[in-house]
Amino acid sequence: MSILPININTQSKPSFGHDNPWSDSPYNHKQQVIVAGTTALGVLGSMALLARSEGHSVKPSKILKSIKSYWSKVEFDEKPVIGIGAGSCLGGFIGGCMIDKDKENRKAKMREALLQIFNISVPIIFVVYAAKLGKSIGKKFLEKGNTETFRTKLPKAVGGIAGLFAGVFSANIIANKINEKIFQKGKGRPVQASDFSAHLDDFCVAAQQMHDGKFVHAISRFVPIALMIAGNEVGNTSVENVDS
Repeated sequence: MSILPININTQSKPSFGHDNPWSDSPYNHKQQVIVAGTTALGVLGSMALLARSEGHSVKPSKILKSIKSYWSKVEFDEKPVIGIGAGSCLGGFIGGCMIDKDKENRKAKMREALLQIFNISVPIIFVVYAAKLGKSIGKKFLEKGNTETFRTKLPKAVGGIAGLFAGVFSANIIANKINEKIFQKGKGRPVQASDFSAHLDDFCVAAQQMHDGKFVHAISRFVPIALMIAGNEVGNTSVENVDS
């Protein structure tokens, strides 16, 4: 969980990192639980669809087993991360609309959902493809017998890290442009350290691209849980905590 810095900026502030969705929620505990529940269902639904695309059964009697099997083996690259992230945001939006009938608040949730999807998808695409580019460069240093050494792994590691930073900054720019042009909400805010600390999904994918070990694989199993934070932010968003 990220540690939020004190921010005295009174400009509108779209959410760029997966920060704490309950810290400034205008809703009560019961309403927040509803949003958390629909967000979880959105994540599970996305994982079921992804499992189906991999050949797993989605029959009611087998769906939970299929999700568990998919979750235990999948490599969280751009396709599953964006898919699960979108499901999280959709689930959070549905839950938010269930607990709040106000049209302006629903518009705020829709705006936050769009920003969160960009915040999930742009960095992950940068990480994956920058690491792949680094891997292709590293192949030029392969020694006899195609044995990987530090020189061959370094370009992939550098590519993954560079992709993460470039992706977060690019997502920030895109989200600010959306904020200005579509929602007419001002200039937004610059990238902050908390934007990086909250990207567990991106760090896990970057680590997978650098080293495919058991520890990294185990840590990456938490990616769906990390992505649930985005949906909870969407559902708990209102005009009050977006434009304050």
